[in-house]
Amino acid sequence: MNRVTPLLLCTLTLPFGSVSASQDCARWGDFTTLANTKMTTLNTPNQNRLSVSGQLVYRPLKQSDKYYWLGLQLSSAKLKLDNTDIQARYYSVPFAVKIAAQSGDILAYHFAAKLKPEDEQKLIAIYQQFHIEHLKKYDLRAPKIIEESDSLGRYKIQYQRLADNSIQKHKLQYTMTTQGTQLFAFKKPEIIQDSFVLTTSTCWIEKLDGYNNTRVESDKGDIRIDVAQSIKFATKALPISADISLMTLPMDPLKWPILAANSVYPKPQPVPLGSAEIFTNLLRNKDLRALSSAELLQLLYDNQIYLSSLHALIKQQAFEDKQLSRLLLMIGKSDSVYAQQLLGALYLDTELDKNQRFRSLMALKYAEQPLSPTLIEQLYNHIDSDELTNTDTKLARTALMVMGIVAKNQAGSEFASQLTQSLADRLVITRDVHKQASLLNALGNSADSTHQDDIAKFLDDGNATLRTTAAQALGKMPNAISLGYIEKSLKVETDNKAKQALLSAMGNNPLSESQVDEVLKFAQRQQGNEVRVAAINAIAKQGNNHQGIAEKLKPLLKQERDQQVLRALMQAIHGN
Repeated sequence: MNRVTPLLLCTLTLPFGSVSASQDCARWGDFTTLANTKMTTLNTPNQNRLSVSGQLVYRPLKQSDKYYWLGLQLSSAKLKLDNTDIQARYYSVPFAVKIAAQSGDILAYHFAAKLKPEDEQKLIAIYQQFHIEHLKKYDLRAPKIIEESDSLGRYKIQYQRLADNSIQKHKLQYTMTTQGTQLFAFKKPEIIQDSFVLTTSTCWIEKLDGYNNTRVESDKGDIRIDVAQSIKFATKALPISADISLMTLPMDPLKWPILAANSVYPKPQPVPLGSAEIFTNLLRNKDLRALSSAELLQLLYDNQIYLSSLHALIKQQAFEDKQLSRLLLMIGKSDSVYAQQLLGALYLDTELDKNQRFRSLMALKYAEQPLSPTLIEQLYNHIDSDELTNTDTKLARTALMVMGIVAKNQAGSEFASQLTQSLADRLVITRDVHKQASLLNALGNSADSTHQDDIAKFLDDGNATLRTTAAQALGKMPNAISLGYIEKSLKVETDNKAKQALLSAMGNNPLSESQVDEVLKFAQRQQGNEVRVAAINAIAKQGNNHQGIAEKLKPLLKQERDQQVLRALMQAIHGN
């Protein structure tokens, strides 16, 4: 089923209504799609029937002169495979589509959860079935043939407005095939039948009904997939249900809170062994490096209630070093409450070897679930202590930076906002230079631009290390405001390391032509070689935004003798 489903849900590209209206244009309706798939491999047929239904909700979101956002959610999504209910909560995740104001082209997608790439594609396919924004520029009173794309390739499609003002569309033929993998080469898909009619209003599509039958076959003829799919949608006159989350989210999709992973991909109940002793004996007697990652993660998930029993064994050095290193890594990736508690306890255990405490912190950075308030408090109590040894001080700095990574893992969530705020609050009140640097690093790791103003204040600090660290942090949150801070500081910075950090941070942003020329000045010979390399690398990152970047750099090659600068130039001009 996993192999066929993406094809089922991406075969069709249907129109969507205009978003010229205001927030009052939020609409919802009954959506159903039914797909029959017959897959023949080496003359062996396999057939399934997949249905997806729910309340499809549409909401206009943030608008600007250059683009606008549309929000969608398939609320109360129900799936059946061969008449058997299947669970797929990701179908009900709200998502948004960014549309170019002039052309109506799709610029980007944004999801209210961290989804697997294949599941993102299924939600994208739902929107593509309704996309009509690019048709606003056409007069459809006469048949109009244009080219569009879907997951199978590029095709020609005809649109025409009928006498009753509805729009009829026919997918005509594929002109190009998208090859999914290098293992299989496919012929151009064959459109056996395709006919859809949709009725629009000033707000949205009021009704859509159609059928598609497409065949895909490998060049060798050993694989053939036939998909017959019907789609129906009709808006409802009733008010949109108050419990639909899309309607309560901010107008700016980039400010949406991120749903917890376990609410989108719930795991089955763990099946633990009979006791902690059985679990620990099993771990001690196994070659942990021989277990696959999936096997070890499953073992840790099933026996998460026993993880605390590992603390004493680790302290007793019951595991060989390389075994323990992998075990701690996988405990971090298992990301249960029990795993976080164990890793936190190991870090806080000052009697434990410093390397194991460091490894525990490195494992904790994989946390994608909120850390408990108790654990956060314990970590801060240790980090903020005035009686730390040299070892504890270094570990405390690492702990701060790890907390920034944990916040980034859950970017957009309430937990991440609270965690980065606690880091920013400490940055404001502390006067310890080393701790300030660690907090700047932590906020940079979080990539939370909410605190870029607090970070930018350190670009004027008398300590060059803090200026450098602040520049590096701003470089991890590229946007117009942080770029303005960086550009202003670069004009007056005298320290070479700080200059390097500022130039690198600038390169992480899309630069204007004049900004590229300003950076280019730092690639000239009167600058230090490390600064020149940073400037060259920053300019090289602009290749996708500007034509002629290589031509700007080529004159520097003529008299260059430094090998480091030459390598940077050659890579920037010619690539790897």
